[in-house]
Amino acid sequence: MRMKQIEIFHAVYSTGSISNAAKFLNVSQPAVSKVLQRAEDQLGYLLFKRVKGKLIPTDEANLLFSEVSKVYKQIISLQNKARNLKATNTGHICLSVMPSMGLNVLPLAIANFLADHPKVTFDIQTRHYEDIIRSLYEHEIDVGLAFNPSDHVGLTSYEFGEGEFVCVYKQGELDESIDRMDIKELDGKSIISIKDSGPLSDILFKNIIQAKIETNSMISVQTYYIAKNLVAYDVGIAIVDQLTAMAEGPGSTLYKGFKSPITYKVAGLYSENRPLSIVCRSFLEYFKIVYKQFTQPER
Repeated sequence: MRMKQIEIFHAVYSTGSISNAAKFLNVSQPAVSKVLQRAEDQLGYLLFKRVKGKLIPTDEANLLFSEVSKVYKQIISLQNKARNLKATNTGHICLSVMPSMGLNVLPLAIANFLADHPKVTFDIQTRHYEDIIRSLYEHEIDVGLAFNPSDHVGLTSYEFGEGEFVCVYKQGELDESIDRMDIKELDGKSIISIKDSGPLSDILFKNIIQAKIETNSMISVQTYYIAKNLVAYDVGIAIVDQLTAMAEGPGSTLYKGFKSPITYKVAGLYSENRPLSIVCRSFLEYFKIVYKQFTQPER
């Protein structure tokens, strides 16, 4: 049976007559009769008997209806799904984000988005860079939000802007410059290192090498936020992304960027063979706006 025949058969069986089926489907009665007749001809048996002006389902029709009903429900589900994909007010977004973005920017972006799109649902995972890339290749997530992502075969980026490294310290430690510091001021300092092999660490390590400075590193941590909190307890100083530096935490810390800014890109990554849905693209625009609010504030 063809799709149209399934639809007509289901309507006639459910409503009890050709006229009712025509009204339900918003088509003419002759159109319903023609499709139903063609279906019976192709099947080789009657689906309905005409008894005293009424349509009575045959035994074959009763057996067929249970299967047709399943198919019809799937068709309706498919039609609804197709309509939802065209809209931006419904849908589901599964994403991974690097820890720093989950402190303030992501929660605010989601809150703003849900205020306008309350029917959209989220599945959020906090992961490090390598895990985000793996999740994208294994199709576990729709999009991954990352700092300075490298080029990866089969992945496309959706750029939000730039960020920069800043130095987090306690008052009285780095007073040589007011607004921005020279990276050479880190020479001989006790710096909390980040145990991370992602793109951010590569940028930072390259700049330290080029500046020909030596630092002491007694502690290494896995996340920038822990490094910032250790600074608050007078353990040392840390070089972190600006989102981490701005986040609230224990104690009181200050931060400043470098005279020659150490910058990085911020982007969303997704698979080339799984293009972003309309609702996901819409959310990324919200995220982009909030990210710029945090990284380009009036200071």
